[in-house]
Amino acid sequence: MKNKLRRALLARELSLGGWMQIGHPACAEIFARAGFDWVCVDLEHGAIDLETTAHIFRTIDGFDCVPVARLPLNDPVWIHRVLDAGARGLIVPMVKTAAEAEAAIRESKYPPRGVRGYGYSRANMHGMDFAEYIVSANEEIAMVMQIEHKDAIANIDAILEVPGVDGVFIGPLDLSGSMGITGQLDHPQMVAALDRYRAACKSHKVSAGTHIVRPNEQNIRRAIDEGYTLIALGLDNVFLDEGSRASLKAAGR
Repeated sequence: MKNKLRRALLARELSLGGWMQIGHPACAEIFARAGFDWVCVDLEHGAIDLETTAHIFRTIDGFDCVPVARLPLNDPVWIHRVLDAGARGLIVPMVKTAAEAEAAIRESKYPPRGVRGYGYSRANMHGMDFAEYIVSANEEIAMVMQIEHKDAIANIDAILEVPGVDGVFIGPLDLSGSMGITGQLDHPQMVAALDRYRAACKSHKVSAGTHIVRPNEQNIRRAIDEGYTLIALGLDNVFLDEGSRASLKAAGR
């Protein structure tokens, strides 16, 4: 298996990713050169179009780094087009049931496992690597379901049992919002939900993911100690913000 992200997910080994909301290949180049295992283009909250995403993927492909997309929604058109653009990993948002997870897997896989359509695309070098790609793609695409609603927590065991779910990724703010306690991440309901999430991942031997938006040594170590193995560290815009503020503060501003 060439995709080191999927390999790490299946082995439940630590994998660290960068997260992009600024739609420029330079950000991907910096992340990939720094040594992240994967870089995720945020198509849900970032103002990034598909053509720009393809340019970003081209940049990432120049490094030992896996191009990933967080989709705007669990939608066949987006799944097909982002995979054809060259994504080798998908994070599918707001998956609440096993049926929704199965639908995402089905749309991402070629027959007989799924219904993804065949065609020349950037993913297969515009047809030049067509035969090789269609044989290997089902094994090489990493599929991660985002767990960000109370219904997803209620259905977590069934979601994790869907064949082809390589990992899951918690969305704590949306999860807290679905409980009516938006942003109260230390609320007992949230603590219980996260405990259930991690316990289910451990029981089903599926990689548990999280995003540390403002990473530091303490919260990274805590996440690893809690059993998270798929970890996104920061955001391009957060790093820019924090670096700018730190520089101005050092200058006495």
